[in-house]
Amino acid sequence: MKAIRITALCEALELQEIGRPEPGADEVLVAVKAAGICHSDAHYRAGVGATGALPLTPGHEVAGVIDTVGDGVSADRIGQRVCLHYLSTCGECSFCRKGIGQFCPEVAMIGKDVDGGYAEYIVVPERNAIPLPDEIPFSHGAVMMC
Repeated sequence: MKAIRITALCEALELQEIGRPEPGADEVLVAVKAAGICHSDAHYRAGVGATGALPLTPGHEVAGVIDTVGDGVSADRIGQRVCLHYLSTCGECSFCRKGIGQFCPEVAMIGKDVDGGYAEYIVVPERNAIPLPDEIPFSHGAVMMC
């Protein structure tokens, strides 16, 4: 699949061909239909703020359609329009159970700590895939998630 990637700090982004991810247990593969550009993406490219290992696919404002589901996810979700919550958490620790997942010890931000949505597909935990009503365009759904 094609992905726009940060390969080196302070350098131009690169279009690369990379492997298509596969969803694991309790995950969904989303075909990306829209990805917003946030000032954070420019900061990561410029080396302002730490990121995961390079190369990295940026983009945390994402909307699309569920393409494939992993074990534990209902096949009924395939084809569903979704926008993606940008923080991936364990979902089980005391912080997650209290609804304050930003404090989860396993928190990872898509597009910063793990590959994000400037690609044809992205894998996220099922709980990150929020249904997007038909009347809301993908482009609006994507930027609403920031």
